Amino acid sequence: MAEEIDDNEFYRENFSADSDWEVFNAQLGEILQKWDVSADSESRNLKSEEIFSCNWKVEREKLDMLRNGIEVEYHQAILEDEELAKEEAKEHTCLQRTSCHHDLMSTGNSFGPPIRSSQDLHILARIYGLRRFIVLHPVNATLNYMKSTSEFNFFLSAVAVVSAEVQSVVPIFVQIYDPKWNYYTGVALAPALRTNFRLIGLEKAPPECRFLMGLLTLFREKVPTSYSQAAMISVCTTYALDTMRIRMPMYVPFDHGLSSEDIVVDGEVSHLEVQQFCALPHGYTPESRTEIYLVYTWPELSEHVAFDSEQRSDFVPSKAPLGKVYLSVEASSYLSCCLRDYQSVAEVTRSLESFVGRNFSGTSSGAEAASNPLDRITEHKLSKRRERSFELPSQAGLTKRLPGPMTESELSELLAYLFPDMHPEMALFPYAKKSFTDKFDPMRIKSAVPDSLVCRLSCLLATCHAHLGSVEGMAQVWAAFTRQLRFLWDNSLTVPGISAGFPDTRTCLLHQKLQMLNVCVERRVQREANSKRKSEGLVGKVSAEEEQLEEEDEDDDEGEFFDCDDLTAGAGSPTKAVLSLKPEGRLRRLNDERLLEEPDEYLYIPETQEPVPKTEDQLQDDAEVMLKLGPGSGLTTQMMCTSLLSDMEAFKAANPRGTMEDFIRWYSPKDWEEVTDELGQVKQQLSIRMTTEGNTWQKVWERAQAVPVSRQKRLFDDTNEALKVLHYMETRKMHEIYNLTIIPLLHSAILKLADVLSNAKLDDLFSSQIEKLLSDLCRLSRSHSDELPPIKPLLDDLAELERRFYQFKCFERLSGYPKKSSLQQVKLQFEEILRNDNCCTIVNRRLTAAGDGTLYDILIPKLEADMAERLISKDYIIRLDGDTKSTEKGLYLGPQFMRAIVTGEKLRLCGAFTESTAFV
Repeated sequence: MAEEIDDNEFYRENFSADSDWEVFNAQLGEILQKWDVSADSESRNLKSEEIFSCNWKVEREKLDMLRNGIEVEYHQAILEDEELAKEEAKEHTCLQRTSCHHDLMSTGNSFGPPIRSSQDLHILARIYGLRRFIVLHPVNATLNYMKSTSEFNFFLSAVAVVSAEVQSVVPIFVQIYDPKWNYYTGVALAPALRTNFRLIGLEKAPPECRFLMGLLTLFREKVPTSYSQAAMISVCTTYALDTMRIRMPMYVPFDHGLSSEDIVVDGEVSHLEVQQFCALPHGYTPESRTEIYLVYTWPELSEHVAFDSEQRSDFVPSKAPLGKVYLSVEASSYLSCCLRDYQSVAEVTRSLESFVGRNFSGTSSGAEAASNPLDRITEHKLSKRRERSFELPSQAGLTKRLPGPMTESELSELLAYLFPDMHPEMALFPYAKKSFTDKFDPMRIKSAVPDSLVCRLSCLLATCHAHLGSVEGMAQVWAAFTRQLRFLWDNSLTVPGISAGFPDTRTCLLHQKLQMLNVCVERRVQREANSKRKSEGLVGKVSAEEEQLEEEDEDDDEGEFFDCDDLTAGAGSPTKAVLSLKPEGRLRRLNDERLLEEPDEYLYIPETQEPVPKTEDQLQDDAEVMLKLGPGSGLTTQMMCTSLLSDMEAFKAANPRGTMEDFIRWYSPKDWEEVTDELGQVKQQLSIRMTTEGNTWQKVWERAQAVPVSRQKRLFDDTNEALKVLHYMETRKMHEIYNLTIIPLLHSAILKLADVLSNAKLDDLFSSQIEKLLSDLCRLSRSHSDELPPIKPLLDDLAELERRFYQFKCFERLSGYPKKSSLQQVKLQFEEILRNDNCCTIVNRRLTAAGDGTLYDILIPKLEADMAERLISKDYIIRLDGDTKSTEKGLYLGPQFMRAIVTGEKLRLCGAFTESTAFV
């Protein structure tokens, strides 16, 4: 057998290859050099509690080691740039002392808040108060964590060697065991010093180790060298009061019994009161609660001063120099939940017809069953149906045959809220007659007037989506709303709850569309009234033949305007009647101005057509068309000058002998300038832009014929525009309805919350948060992007404000309001809670005597009754520091640090013990 074995082939191993340990060391060294961990620029002392309030910078790198790699994290506190005072610089001249030593000895950062959020700082910063540290852990630590001694030694040895090579002054830790246990072991190097970090935990610690006397004995045993000075002690005890729940039941407008489904919880019922009704839910879920912790602290004591053992303890609340109360709140509001649920509609691309059917519009409803829709377009006289009151039998068809989760009576109740004038027997919330200019600035938020139809509809859609049928209920309400709009148009009735005037592009698009519909209704009523008046005035003044001819003309031009295709004079042209230069369509004289070429004739202002209203989307469409056609296109000029041509024709009809100069004197006085010639004489002439060759104004003037406004083609077809608006509303998809209503909805929600705060007399306390929400909504509403920006940050801020309000109500009850404290005292202490991360001071013997504060007087009797049962943890920190004032080499022994966290019978010890590495 021995002869068959080739030693050269079988026993071969390349001892010159790099081992895994060496490869890992090289990779880790490169990362540490990149992070520049040898620099120790942050050498000043930390301010009190600076570690817990500052921002943190975290850098991460991955190394290919073990099963799924090792991740290296560098945590660094972002401190304010502050130059060291000369006294402080002289005090810490010891070259061996690093920022790690400063941090371990910093008594101002011993204890952080007991409340920990998801964005809280790392556990190592809380335990040791370090401003910089590095952590090594497996990439997928929850599945493949380190659990063997060989793995611990592998990485600890590598960390020690690499730290020495790169001269790192930053502590480096290795996470071991299951991550949820928070076990770390690490090392920090300094010139001639090495600090070892170790953590251990005991499920059932010896009784003597759960008190200060036993911990001091243990600490002295672990310190590697003897210290002449006494150890300094910091102690913190934490007590838990009863969890506070305030019952704020769910209120859903038009709930139809939904509020009764809310779960009853223990606690007094407190209703949210509002001054103005808003169709949005409010209240807080039964799971909402506030956990209250009392924290008493002894920041710095000598070990010879305090006594703490099983028999007797000096660490009781009545003797504490510093006491704070912390409020940890978990509150979920129905308003915030409703707004978050409404976000899902933005992803629904289904059409309205897919929910309520194809024939849901008013033209096929009961309101239109007795008439032909085609006859309505050319109808010009006020019928008897339009002269009726609001209580019309045809309104019954507005809610019939609409598929959805709500019944006809329930839908009628919602319509009565949107259109109270149309449903007087059910209307409970009429539109306010007073102006809302003090509450709404259209130059700020691109929304609508509060409590207008747009805001009511937006709130109603969100409430229906959350509580009354989801998307199906929302589609049902929108369909009923569009039916009502068509009913109003058919009966020449204006839409209620909408600002008067032309479409205001400073408001949201939905408001502009409804304003356009109102303008169409007003123009229609005015046109039909003029036609009726004109028809009545002609009776008895003309012959039967002329009267018949006039009626035919009125039928052709819908009572006022003449629709023609070309503007040139000729046979059958409307200008045939004005060839005799007979003036027509005069409104009034323009002061005492006279025509330039006919000084004996006055200059008359003509009757002109009213401006053409347009909504924001129509203006954008026009701009895109003109951009595509280009500036030199004739169609572009025609689009821009349609209104100018109409005014010029009306001017020529009113002033047959007028010139373009006369027109400019009336239409654009700024272009009629005074100039001084070479002889010094003052004369007037057209401006340069009016006399430039190929000027658009001159071209339009040459094309214009003398046509009075009564015979011009209408610039604005109210019937056509109204049908466009109705078609637009009826063909929206669900996500488009969401885009139309989300800004007014958020605006209404913020104002509702402001109303709740105002009713609770908390305007001054939360005014800055409300103002920030309105400012954020302003930027959101005026975004120029095609897609709506994400609203999640705004909803988060809104939910946070509601959480703060719930926190205040709990704190108010905790303070004994109104029997034991006033509202002003409660607000004053709550302002400190808002500033200081959910805590306020109730005892501070450095400033005031104990018992001066209202909360202290209320809480101490509660605590002393069952103090042992309410104690949840005791935190001891023992520190020893060497002599840093001497400059002689080797005198600085380094910091010794031990933290003991006692929770019942459990004990966690966190040590940082320093030893000398210099040869003696």
